[in-house]
Amino acid sequence: MRLHDLRNASSVSIKRCHGLGNVVMLLPVLDQLAGNGLQVNLITRPQWTHVFQTLYPRINVSDQYRADAIDLDAMTEPLKPNKHRTLEFAELLGVEAPLEPPRFEIPKEWSRRFLDWTGAIGFAPEASHPSRRWPTEHALTLASNVRSAPLVLLGATPVPTLPCALDTRGQLELEDLLGLLSVLRALICMDSGILHLGAALGVPTICIFGGVDPLYRIAGNQQVLALQANLTCCPCNKEETCEGAYTCIKTTSPETVLEALQRLEHVGGRQIQGV
Repeated sequence: MRLHDLRNASSVSIKRCHGLGNVVMLLPVLDQLAGNGLQVNLITRPQWTHVFQTLYPRINVSDQYRADAIDLDAMTEPLKPNKHRTLEFAELLGVEAPLEPPRFEIPKEWSRRFLDWTGAIGFAPEASHPSRRWPTEHALTLASNVRSAPLVLLGATPVPTLPCALDTRGQLELEDLLGLLSVLRALICMDSGILHLGAALGVPTICIFGGVDPLYRIAGNQQVLALQANLTCCPCNKEETCEGAYTCIKTTSPETVLEALQRLEHVGGRQIQGV
């Protein structure tokens, strides 16, 4: 599926509300369109508009529906992953690759209140879909055994209860989350929106993947170590032949993550490790 050529247009409005990580991966495409002289209007969730308007001032960001908007939520809903999401968006909008992944330079006031946590390790144990969600017992084991720096919990839902130095889950607006991420020494997360926020800030990241190919979510020059199961069905890229068993996400052990954490600083770009 591909849209008409936008090179002769003067403005374009694009709706993307589904998935914070998806909006982050869309931003380089919109920025390219804006750089080509178009007036670009991004329609997204109201709790995200201020942040993305601040980070990308030449894109007009709003939560107000426009009848002429291109609905990327509807257009991508039936698609199974077959390339990096940014490239999918670029193809749909007629933008030529290559595109650099997003790089966030946040205002200093966003991180100021979190400076006491500089050098901490962030852990975001949740994900929106069970195929990307680590077992609770794995999360508990990991949180109980991180000893190289204080552990800070990140995310939207303050469950399950996990040992940590600071639990911010469900307490931070997006600009606060970015401020806290920016001071971390390392981030451990699932295949979720926090992965893309951390990568855009340049935070060294370990991401535990389920069935989606990490090549379709992480750019080559992002400092992310992806851990994924060595199974014949993996990556299935949402085909889900396992009938909901999701053995892939359960295969990565806490011990594997702790070992990866010890060498994360030496990871210079995207690395994919089978487990």
